Amino acid sequence: VLALYLAHERGLGVNSRIWPYIATLPLRPTCALHWGWKQSVVDVVTAMSVEMGTDVQGWPNEISKAAELSERIVVTLARTLGDMLATRQGVEDVTENIRWALCQVASRAVAGRENHGSLRLVPMMDMINHDEAAGMFEEILGNETMEDGSFINAGEDDAGMFVVRSQRNGEGKPLKRGQELMANYNVPFYSPLDWFLNMGYIPPERAGKWTMLEQGLPRSYRGGFSRKSNTAAKDSGAFGSGKPEIQVIRQHTQQQSCSR
Repeated sequence: VLALYLAHERGLGVNSRIWPYIATLPLRPTCALHWGWKQSVVDVVTAMSVEMGTDVQGWPNEISKAAELSERIVVTLARTLGDMLATRQGVEDVTENIRWALCQVASRAVAGRENHGSLRLVPMMDMINHDEAAGMFEEILGNETMEDGSFINAGEDDAGMFVVRSQRNGEGKPLKRGQELMANYNVPFYSPLDWFLNMGYIPPERAGKWTMLEQGLPRSYRGGFSRKSNTAAKDSGAFGSGKPEIQVIRQHTQQQSCSR
């Protein structure tokens, strides 16, 4: 629904009430699901494997399947609901607008409480880059008080709003002129492939070379896991992508900066 709304408003052009926001969005979204990125995706995946040591085994096939599914969704929405959406002058149908909007939502939307919309696009906030050590996007409930330990006194009219505070490892970080405000996107269960498909990149805490620390594992598990024999608990978000065979203690050996 959010993608369809965005596609419709884009079709209205300058007559859209949210045109100033739409004008800030990239013409080519960064998610790897967009068909226009096909060759670029192959090049980037190859570079990640060679330059960064990222395990990309099986990625081309998974990315291709995800992109095909995304395109089927786009075509179906255009065929069934296209007549209800606005189109830009000189554009025959809404297919490209839907394709564009779907990727914008995949790469920029933030999750929120259902009573105010479980998935939202928030102008300005969606331009903030990710940093694992930064503070998260915080949704206001409307009943917070500083007396009870909150950082804000909020009323009912404030419910549903988001606040981004400059933090580093849970502590306030005053910003100097020219410094960038960062935020933790808070998607601990995203695998590197999930990051790449939705965001178009992989953050440093997921991207570098990783080394299995055999001494940190029970003897029965050393030498690797298999789907048949692994009885480890599901991923808590701290040690990898959630696949049983890589549910291991890892050591991150490479850091790099990232941006949306």
